[in-house]
Amino acid sequence: VFTMRLANSQLVLLALLTVITVAVHGVELPRPRGVSLVKAALYTPRSDGKWNCLDGSKMIPFTQVNDDYCDCADGSDEPGTSACPQSKFHCINKGHQSVDIPSSLVQDGICDCCDGSDELPVVGCGNTCHELGAAAAIQRRNAAELHKRGAEKRQEMITRGKQMKADRAARRSELGVRIKEQEGLKAEKEQLKRNAETLETEAMDAFKEQQRELDADTAQAEQEPQQMRQEATLSFVRYDANKDGFVEVTELMVDMNLDSDRNGVVTVEEAKYFLDERERVDLDAFVTLAWPRIKPQKMLAEGLFQPPVAETEPQPAVPSTDAKQPPIVNDEQADMNAGTGEHDDDGDDDHEDEEDQYEEDEEPDVGVGEATADLETTTATPNYDPETQRLIEQANEARNAFDEVDRQLREIEHEIKELDDQESKDYGPHEEWAVLDGECYTYEDREYVYTLCPFDRASQKPRNGGAETTLGRWDQWAGEGDKYSKQKYSNGAACWNGPQRSAVINIKCALEPRVTGVSEPNRCEYYFEFETPAACDSDAFLAAHQNQHDEL
Repeated sequence: VFTMRLANSQLVLLALLTVITVAVHGVELPRPRGVSLVKAALYTPRSDGKWNCLDGSKMIPFTQVNDDYCDCADGSDEPGTSACPQSKFHCINKGHQSVDIPSSLVQDGICDCCDGSDELPVVGCGNTCHELGAAAAIQRRNAAELHKRGAEKRQEMITRGKQMKADRAARRSELGVRIKEQEGLKAEKEQLKRNAETLETEAMDAFKEQQRELDADTAQAEQEPQQMRQEATLSFVRYDANKDGFVEVTELMVDMNLDSDRNGVVTVEEAKYFLDERERVDLDAFVTLAWPRIKPQKMLAEGLFQPPVAETEPQPAVPSTDAKQPPIVNDEQADMNAGTGEHDDDGDDDHEDEEDQYEEDEEPDVGVGEATADLETTTATPNYDPETQRLIEQANEARNAFDEVDRQLREIEHEIKELDDQESKDYGPHEEWAVLDGECYTYEDREYVYTLCPFDRASQKPRNGGAETTLGRWDQWAGEGDKYSKQKYSNGAACWNGPQRSAVINIKCALEPRVTGVSEPNRCEYYFEFETPAACDSDAFLAAHQNQHDEL
């Protein structure tokens, strides 16, 4: 094995010396068909006419090279035939660019080399290398000119990209100071808010307690008229001895409690006083007009009510028509004379009219009750006392101040996150790609409008309208050899019963950024052709083409 490796090393060294000799002296060494100039020295026979396979595995007579029979395991003995499938045939292509083609294409009747050397003369392949070489030279000159002009714009992008990086660093430093100040201010405003809310809570609790007491008093006061009506209604039923729906003067005259002058008789004048100077009253009039006069008199007669004592000696009450003093009737006489009341001749008609009036008067009471219930279910802003209202307004101001500081802090945090995200992106070796971040470029075909936003996303949308579909989001640079020749966008919207969509961006040099084409070679895998001055690296272009030269 050592001997074979030593032999191979010697052959490589010999080949290099041969290339140097040819370059210096311009001498072309003879070599078998299909062998490149670089490997010519490797095909020199020994003095005894023997030749070693290039892998050193076997020694064969040199006459067996290109005899259309594969003798060496690596196929190196058949560079000019198709006998060995793994061998390569070298097209010299003088006047153009030399290339290596698979040996399977040799002598297949198709001209693959521009000089026709891969086929026998009988095939009649013409030599088109000079024409192709001239066209290729023009293309190289055009490409070189394009890269030269594009490199100037790329330099502008580099300058802007570096400035953007410096601006981001300065802004990030500024925000770092501001966020500390804002966090301290937030803590201060939060403490002020807590203090104000504590005072607000205490004041509102005290107000609510007072309001509960007031509501209880109000509820009790509201119950008194209802109780009074119930009392009046029961008394009305008791006084209405003939059950005609009216209380008349004669029906009151039997109640000795209404004998105001204590002379043992309830006079007509006394009875009419209690009926508001009327001959008779219905239930509503009794409740609102008669009962407020009757109740104190009854309470006084029953010893439940003591009238205030005047400072001067009171004069004895003298019943008179002008004074209209109320008479008093006791309960026993009221029961004895319950059916002795007199009625007018038109009493029946009056009774029907009064019943109708009674029903009409009752209806508004129901409506008022419903309206009151509706008002009670409506939430209204409490009418706070001035001190409580002041504390509430102070608490609101403290909350608003805290919310404003918190909002500003969140905005700073969001901006810092965006700056950090941008700083983590690879914008190229000289920041030349930074100016494209935030820009978007579109391309339309017959069905879709495609959008590429570098360092963000790729998407498509139907031309006739519809929702936008994400084809992928920024992932990484994915070029082979030249890292910055391709971009990868991953984790797009999932295909129906398929994988998530993804996109690869093939990048070429151009004077203006644009998308020139979009294809979907595989399901849910998209390829964008994108041109931009950022790819116009003249140094890389020259390095890639410095080894491409015509083989003379």
